[in-house]
Amino acid sequence: MLYSKELVAPRPTSKAGLLHFKPHPLRNKYVSMLRRSFGHSTIHGMQNAFLEQHRSVRYFWFIVVLLGTISFLSMFSILQHQHNEQQLVSVVETTQLPVYNVEFPAVAICPWNHVNWLRASTAAERFLPRNADPYVRESFEQLLIGMEQLTFGEFQTLGALAERNLSSLVQLSLSKLASYLAYRCDELFVPNSCVFDETNYDCCQLFVQERTEKGLCLVFNSLISEDSRKKKLINEFYPYKLSTAGEGSGLQFMLRMNDSYLRAGTEVPFSMNLMIKEPRQWSHSMVYHLYSNTENFLSLDPVVIQTSTNTYEMDPAKRRCYFHNERHPYFPYTSLPYSRANCIATCLQWSVHHHCKCTLPIHLPSIDDTRECNVLDFPCLSRHTDVFGYVKTRGQEKYINDSRRGQFCTCPDSCNTQVYQTYLNVRQLLNSNTTNDTLPPRRIRADIHYTQRVLMKIETKLKYTFHDWVAGFGGILGLYVGASALSFAELGYAVGQLLWSLLKDVYVKLKSKL
Repeated sequence: MLYSKELVAPRPTSKAGLLHFKPHPLRNKYVSMLRRSFGHSTIHGMQNAFLEQHRSVRYFWFIVVLLGTISFLSMFSILQHQHNEQQLVSVVETTQLPVYNVEFPAVAICPWNHVNWLRASTAAERFLPRNADPYVRESFEQLLIGMEQLTFGEFQTLGALAERNLSSLVQLSLSKLASYLAYRCDELFVPNSCVFDETNYDCCQLFVQERTEKGLCLVFNSLISEDSRKKKLINEFYPYKLSTAGEGSGLQFMLRMNDSYLRAGTEVPFSMNLMIKEPRQWSHSMVYHLYSNTENFLSLDPVVIQTSTNTYEMDPAKRRCYFHNERHPYFPYTSLPYSRANCIATCLQWSVHHHCKCTLPIHLPSIDDTRECNVLDFPCLSRHTDVFGYVKTRGQEKYINDSRRGQFCTCPDSCNTQVYQTYLNVRQLLNSNTTNDTLPPRRIRADIHYTQRVLMKIETKLKYTFHDWVAGFGGILGLYVGASALSFAELGYAVGQLLWSLLKDVYVKLKSKL
């Protein structure tokens, strides 16, 4: 029989004699502290595990609490794994986004023939030395002929010039010469023919000269050139937007074809290329050919593709896209926002610098502290035309048998972009202001507008965000343990109280020994 108030009791074994109990005041102290702390805990099962009188019942509830904790930890590991994977999902956020929420695209007019021969004679006086001999002047004229249809990646015409001795033209700046010979706004547009958003404008107020891969073009609603960025400083509504759709609601203009600007006997006709791009995009590879005496109705169906800002902290390599203010290793510019098209243009410029040790700022974004290509670099440019004129992607050789060398450009997609689905409808332009004795004037009329007033917006975002993690954590915590945020405060308080008491006891014990 065991006497609870005595220090001795019969031995539980068959051996004779008494069993002396050693007092354990510290253990009893900590056990009583745990019982007081967890006896009223909000965690389910803890009260029964500490306050139940029967030992077997307490063990049962300890096992129940332990199994619930193990189940909680296993589900938590699955939840944490899903959150760490940072999976992205693209959803159609809306199909009814008003078009006034997006910027109207930039419209570029690029002549097929880049040389205004009415300024050829003055160009020779401006860029050649006064005592230039006939051979130098002939070489300069051949250079102008080669520049008529010069676009980036098509340097075949420069190969013939490489056979001449062009050392006398080595100091000639090709970009300045091309800018001087390029067509001005008043030379291409019919006066008072530009209309935007049902408002008449001076065409030269809307279109500014800008460098593209197609050469110098006249561009509307862009933010690439310095003159375009100045518009942004004085006009808060630039780049312009539209709120309506349909023919006559967007941009309208008329171009005049003046053959007097062309060289006699030229094979390059007086026609135009039409390029549609984003306002902050350097250039676009797809262009439409506009022929004389035609009406061109270009309808636009924009699609907005955005990436949620909750992915901003992700590694761009895992996100597989870059925001406009982020910098790709091969895209060092700070004034030019990042986009895949801008990155490819930069990649091609670096390719020119790699093969020919010079750059072409007339066509592509300039690179600081690099030399501009001159006439002596024409053989190199012509020799690597198949590299500059073709952008290849990694892994395409597995599916495409292409013998062209091309240029590999590692340029991820843009996180935020606008895709313009375009549809061109062309019909003959009727000229009413003509007589039988005069030839009809050659004109090109264009009407660029939205197809409808709403558009589709696609958003890419994290499949599991931090809020989803908190909601899942709270769900499995309540399901398996029956705890809440306050339960962690109780647990922290109990552990802190236990540690504080333990430190005090250790300190008293060490002090007594010393």
